[in-house]
Amino acid sequence: MAALRRRGVQIHRRVSNLRIDGAERASAVSFHAGTRPFRIELDLIALHEGVIPSQQIARSIGCAHRWDEGQQCFLPVLDPMGESSIPGIFIAGDGGGIIGALASADAGALCALAILKRLGKITETEFARRKAVAQQALDAHLTIRPFLDRLYRPRDEVLAPPDEVVVCRCEMVRAGAIRDVVRQGCLGPNQTKAFLRSGMGPCQGRMCGPTVSTIVARETGQTLDATGYYRVRAPLKPVTIGELASQYGEE
Repeated sequence: MAALRRRGVQIHRRVSNLRIDGAERASAVSFHAGTRPFRIELDLIALHEGVIPSQQIARSIGCAHRWDEGQQCFLPVLDPMGESSIPGIFIAGDGGGIIGALASADAGALCALAILKRLGKITETEFARRKAVAQQALDAHLTIRPFLDRLYRPRDEVLAPPDEVVVCRCEMVRAGAIRDVVRQGCLGPNQTKAFLRSGMGPCQGRMCGPTVSTIVARETGQTLDATGYYRVRAPLKPVTIGELASQYGEE
């Protein structure tokens, strides 16, 4: 932060009402910092609204998920050793909740130890000793996590934006359109996909999924867990026709 200030970079805090202006491309950004309005003309914007786990792989194989109020996102349901709701499927690191690179390595060590024990490749004594070391290291990294989650909690308007905001950028679906179909009886994200095509673009709902779920939940008065998330379909990431064709040899 000090280095940025020395180079004359302005830092604005308590930002709200963030808006990117422009028709064919970005031309300016406007916002409030506290109660003071700002508008900055520019042609390049880097926007960061936080980090959440990728759910697509875990959901595609049926792992249970739950809404985490602290990190404002869906997380896979895991036991203390990182095993999911499907026996034998372990999830380590930020895929199970945002914890950072160093903590992720320790979480991975716990998963590995659990697998080694189940395969009979490690004694109970060795398992207990190494588990205590990995758990202590993980706990040390996680001590600050509740503070970070609270300090950098996403702005409410990220998950529940005004009607005019484009939520699904792939299909250009605005928040108001999602609210309209909910009022017509649409009760979940998968129904909004059928009504509006939200979540059917190249990103497969990675960008709009949490926001669509939150909008639906707030409009219906349901919890996020009851509202749920998109059903994930393959391919998990866009592939070209050439890539698909290359999987088949000549007959």
